[in-house]
Amino acid sequence: MRLEPLCRLSLRYEEGSSWLLPFGTAESAGFGLGEGEVSGEVLQGTLRWSNYPRRREDGVWTPNVRGVIRTEDGAEILVSLHGQSVKEETPEGYRRAILTRVELLSEHESYRWLNTSFVVGEGEIDEETEELSIQAYVCDNEMVHHPPALGETPPEQFRQANR
Repeated sequence: MRLEPLCRLSLRYEEGSSWLLPFGTAESAGFGLGEGEVSGEVLQGTLRWSNYPRRREDGVWTPNVRGVIRTEDGAEILVSLHGQSVKEETPEGYRRAILTRVELLSEHESYRWLNTSFVVGEGEIDEETEELSIQAYVCDNEMVHHPPALGETPPEQFRQANR
């Protein structure tokens, strides 16, 4: 598998987020919403999103983000993030490392190839500022020898069997 950089998602929570211990144990739940930017060679635009995560007893948060990217060229792309956010110790204090599956869906002709692309992301959240950044990558299958017979043709750098 080859990872090809797709874009950077920069997100920030708005005021009014809620983080609860509904069962009186280490398990938590939350809700937050926010805005952000999308930057990169392929995707650029703004992002509006909400998150309804759960924190497991071991302290790992499981993001459950849904939102919409509005690109600079007028397209709308639905976005969904599911993954893990694990506490890390840094010299500046605590942050959370994020690994996530990024699902992108669009009806816009220029971005329909994303509907069949497998995208992953890595990043970090600063719990003090409630800002997070995720670098997204398209996973290109290097074991196949033919392009997929489904969906739209992606840009050259994201094509399977592109060897």
